[in-house]
Amino acid sequence: MAAMDDVPREILQAAYKRNPLYVLKVPLHFALLAGCGALLYAVHEQSWAVKLPVGLMCSLLVANLIRGLGAIGHDAVHGTVFKSKLASYWLGVACWAPSGMSYTVYGNYHLHHHRITNTYPDVDNFVVTDYTKSPALAKVILLAVYTFAYPLYFLTQIVRYVPRLTAWQKIRMNLELVVWWAIVAAGVWFLPGYVMLFLYGVPFVLGAILASTTSMIEHFEMEPGEDAYSSRTYATKHIFMNFLWNNVSFHNEHHKFPGIPWYNLRSFHEAAYPYYDEQVKKECYEDFFPVVFMLWKRILKVDVARIEAKYAALNHEEERKKHMELAGISPVNV
Repeated sequence: MAAMDDVPREILQAAYKRNPLYVLKVPLHFALLAGCGALLYAVHEQSWAVKLPVGLMCSLLVANLIRGLGAIGHDAVHGTVFKSKLASYWLGVACWAPSGMSYTVYGNYHLHHHRITNTYPDVDNFVVTDYTKSPALAKVILLAVYTFAYPLYFLTQIVRYVPRLTAWQKIRMNLELVVWWAIVAAGVWFLPGYVMLFLYGVPFVLGAILASTTSMIEHFEMEPGEDAYSSRTYATKHIFMNFLWNNVSFHNEHHKFPGIPWYNLRSFHEAAYPYYDEQVKKECYEDFFPVVFMLWKRILKVDVARIEAKYAALNHEEERKKHMELAGISPVNV
C-alpha cells in the first residue's frame, strides 16, 4: 500500500459527486447567526446575570458558525460549489467576509498553499527560527502563535500575495474589505454595545484561538512532498462540531483530493480509511483537544537547532522568490 493510492475508484467516484442541496447550509448558518443577534438584542437590557451567560453561549456558537461558513468559502475557492465562477465568487465572498479578510487575496494564497505545502515559503509553515534562535523564546513564540496569535502572523504574511493579484483583483480585494468593515462599523453605530461585543467581538477572539489551534494541528511539524502525508485529520468523532465546521477537520483528505466537496469528506474518510497506509492512519485523530495538548507538549520540547539546520542550506529570500513565482493549483472543473 502507498499513502492513499489504494483507495478503490468507486469510493473516489462517490466522493466527487455533487449535491447542491448542501448549499442550503449557507442560509442555515446565517439564520443561526441572525438568531444569535436577535437573542442578544432581546436580553441587552437585562442584568449581567442574564446577559453574560447568554452572551458567552452566543459567542461560542457564532465563532463556530463563522468557521463553518469559512469552510464553504474555502470550497468556493477550489471550485467545488458551483460551475459558475461568478456564483462561486459571490458565495465565497459572503461566506468568507465574517473572517474580516479579503476573499480574493485568500483564494490566491490558498491555491498556492496547496502547491507549496510545508515548504519553507509556505505561510502555513511557521518557521520560528526566522524570529529567534533562543530555545526558550522560540517556545514562547510558538505557543503564542499556536494558541491565539496565528491570525496576526497570517496577516503579516498574506500581504506577500497582493502583488500576485491583477489590477482588477486588487480593486476587488479593497472593495471586499471596505464593504465588510462598513457593515461592522454600522453594527457598532446602530446596535447596543453588548450586542456587537458578543455577536462579533468575543467571537473574533474565539475564532483567533480556533484558527491558531487548528492551524497547528493541520501542519505543525508536517513535511512537504506527498499530499497524503502533508497534514492531519482530526476530530473525526465530533459529529456536531463537524456539522458546524462543515468537515474542515478532514484536512488530510482535502489535501490529497482537493476536489472532494466539504459535505462528502466524512463519508469518504470512513469508506477510504481501511485503504490508508499506516503512516496516514497515524495522523488521523478522533478527538480535538487531546491533539492540541499533544502538539503543545511537542512545542515545549522543540529543537531549535534542528529547525535551524533544516533550512541552513537555503537562501531564504531566493527560496521564497522561487516559490512565489509558481502558480497555485487550479480550481476543480465541476
